[in-house]
Amino acid sequence: MTEAEPRREAGAAAAGRGFLYPFFFSLYPILFLYLRNIREVTIYQALWASAASLGITIAGWFLTRIFSERLEKRALVLFLFLLLFHFYGLYYALVAGWLLGLPPIAAHALAFTLPGGIWLLLSVLAIRSRRSFSALGRVLNLVVLALLAWSLAGIIMSHIGPPAGRNGNGQRRGPAPVAMPARAPDIYCFILDEFMAPEEAQHIFGHDGGWFSDSLRRQGFFVAAGSTARFTLTEPAIADILNLGEFSATADPFPLVRRNAVAAFLKERNYRIVEFACLPPLFMAAADQRFYYNLAHASIFFDDFYRVLFERSLLRILPELWSRKKTDLSRFYRQRVLQVFEELPGVVREAGPKFVFVHLFSPHEPFVFDARGGPGDPGHIWDHSDPRFYLQQYDFISRRVAETAAMIIRDSPEPPILLIQSDHGYRGSKRPGNESRPVARADMLKVFNAAYLPGISLQGIDPSLSPRNNFRLVFDSYFGTRYPLLRHP
Repeated sequence: MTEAEPRREAGAAAAGRGFLYPFFFSLYPILFLYLRNIREVTIYQALWASAASLGITIAGWFLTRIFSERLEKRALVLFLFLLLFHFYGLYYALVAGWLLGLPPIAAHALAFTLPGGIWLLLSVLAIRSRRSFSALGRVLNLVVLALLAWSLAGIIMSHIGPPAGRNGNGQRRGPAPVAMPARAPDIYCFILDEFMAPEEAQHIFGHDGGWFSDSLRRQGFFVAAGSTARFTLTEPAIADILNLGEFSATADPFPLVRRNAVAAFLKERNYRIVEFACLPPLFMAAADQRFYYNLAHASIFFDDFYRVLFERSLLRILPELWSRKKTDLSRFYRQRVLQVFEELPGVVREAGPKFVFVHLFSPHEPFVFDARGGPGDPGHIWDHSDPRFYLQQYDFISRRVAETAAMIIRDSPEPPILLIQSDHGYRGSKRPGNESRPVARADMLKVFNAAYLPGISLQGIDPSLSPRNNFRLVFDSYFGTRYPLLRHP
């Protein structure tokens, strides 16, 4: 090699030809996944992940200098590594069924043999070759830039396109003759899982939870007394609330949550749908943005976007090892609940009108909070035999919900509508060793129900308003509908 050749290579590099494609490619897997999940992921999550991926690529670029001084060779070796790094997890998912029963390290070591061997062979051949890879580099530059441009165009179109006026399948709706208030208010609906009415806490446990109701009343809430639900299970209870109390006990609740009457009504009136969901079968098809923290898949991440990126990559071994160990279930569930309260202030500041649906999986077991929000006793996270573990978590959730309600009212640009209800009351447990005192079905059906309805007289509201009538009351009061209130269960 003459001395002029390295100078020619440096000139080509300065012109941006033949070696930049690994840096462009490092962004592609993140932007592709972001585009596929753009309704559930914020742009900031994608930016942080892109920065991390680009940082790994820059570090790899400096390491390649160990093997060669030629820029196009370094770029090719780094690109081959990035292919292995970003797609190993997808390959492992395909072969994992053949590796059942093996310890994680052994399974990954065996699975890595084929792609790792191919990467090593191609890298050695590229480093030892006397050929120039400049032409190949220019071709890869164009291919990677085309892929990147495709993803960026989709992201830009998704952000600048009107989120309202589209149905769950992305098809445009025609104009609908719908009634709209002069200023469409943001609507927040909280479902507190297994949250007993304060009077029931007093009746069953002798526990004074009345301060929660008093706190909401001071903020201007209507708080029902003697409110009852129709179901003791979460899925039909949510289906009933979101379908204006018309859910049949013999129907399948899951499709009627996924495509429910409330979301359809508000979507026709140009509302954005934001949901905090607990289970994939209960996802709303109409959701424009979804926050979901998986309850079943233990991970080092409590954010599914980062978890999926991790598990697609060569780093999959790390969450794999963590999840197969004895999981710190208390920490996992604590973060699951706390994330809801941490994300909500940002949602409140987003432009409306919006419908925010929050299914909070608490104070339902496991009992991982004390009354001040600190960690609960890890030896009693399923313990119903001593009611104080449920009641401590009940008090903590009550306090956080009261604080969150005050924040929403304070920070909303226009007075919002808030509905806070439980899906069912306290059910106890019949598991041996953790069983509670017997709970009558009538007590399980007694629920908490509160509503913040700005500009509406609270005097005319039925004192024992049932959650099945909440949206009927809201739609009649603010949208001019004429839904008759249904009889109480």
